[in-house]
Amino acid sequence: MNLSMAGHRRWQLALVLLVTFFVAYMDRLNITFAVPLMATEYGWSETQTREYGSLLMGLFYAGYGLANIFLTPFAERLGPRRSIFIIVILWSLFTALGAWVSQWLMVLMATRVLLGISEGVHVPMMSQLTKTWFPLEERARANSIFVSGLFLAVILSPVMLVPLMDGYGWRTGFVLIALFGLLISLPLVAWLVHDTPDAHPDISPQELAYIAAGRDREALQEDLQMSWRELFTMPRFLLLAAIGSINNVVALGISSWLPTYFIHNRGIAFEDITFLVAVPYAFSLLGIGLWAALGDRFNIRAPLAALGFAGAGIMIYVALQADSLALVLVCFSAGVFLISAYNACELAMIQRIVPLAKMAPSMGVYNGCTTIIGGGLGPFIVSPIITQGGPYWLISTIALANALLLLLAWRLIRY
Repeated sequence: MNLSMAGHRRWQLALVLLVTFFVAYMDRLNITFAVPLMATEYGWSETQTREYGSLLMGLFYAGYGLANIFLTPFAERLGPRRSIFIIVILWSLFTALGAWVSQWLMVLMATRVLLGISEGVHVPMMSQLTKTWFPLEERARANSIFVSGLFLAVILSPVMLVPLMDGYGWRTGFVLIALFGLLISLPLVAWLVHDTPDAHPDISPQELAYIAAGRDREALQEDLQMSWRELFTMPRFLLLAAIGSINNVVALGISSWLPTYFIHNRGIAFEDITFLVAVPYAFSLLGIGLWAALGDRFNIRAPLAALGFAGAGIMIYVALQADSLALVLVCFSAGVFLISAYNACELAMIQRIVPLAKMAPSMGVYNGCTTIIGGGLGPFIVSPIITQGGPYWLISTIALANALLLLLAWRLIRY
């Protein structure tokens, strides 16, 4: 069937998921811009800033990872639409609560854990919807649309939050992001998100037939009787989980500390870091669209991701060694562009090897473990490297190792 005749409701769904992912990522990124201001307000030393900042960032990922693993089965019973509706309310509440209780550091840390828990089932539910609504040959692009919400948040968070927090305080930034989630995300989820194509009140018969045909083709390639034991001892699944964990160490570690890096290492004033933090991630949107289109067209997603990781490892090393701020910016931008090749295919590779019936809980385990390991360790591993001047080669070595693992993944899944 001609794609232009197949309808567009599934693409509307992907765009709504983009908005929810954008809001969710703004909620988790706000702390990276708040930490330098909190350090000044509370008189933290450089050591305290590093330790407390790592805790505030890492605790989110601990709660987030555990919720992925243990709460996804409950969310699956509720259904993706209802689950996303509930968690948007919860993460907005905990974001605002973080501003209100910020004078007590331990309570603020508790809100970060709760925020992580509330966001934990988001990616598994979005992945369930993507596998349900999109044929295999469209899935890298579909995933890339909602994953772009992550990069939009990284790009726009400094543009939105730096002047806001600089002018009105970091607590105001927390509250306004919470309101944005409630006022924008909830109506869109209620209107345009449906658990299955059949449940949509306004989908065309042609699009229903197109989606069903894609699902039938994929079912012929899947082991629908796969047991949990077989799934979680599957070398392909374990390999992809290792790759995802390593990616999170690099990506989340650097993004968490990039504002602090420019302020402390480069001596840039807080109000002047907007451009420096936003520009590199602008190239992620270009990259993820290009890599996803190439991956779907030529069926070489893992090799493209391997190429991207290898190039990003080199760019990160040059950026951290460079004296010129312009060269730092160019290399970080190139690194983000290259590493987005992995973001374009990460979820599609999991969706490729996991049956639909086990999609949500499998993605919960995958996303939970990779986040706990990578997101929890990333800020701690990267912090002394980029705030104390090295060893810079370690981040690049980790990236190059992941490139080799992605080539192995290509040999195993041919996707």
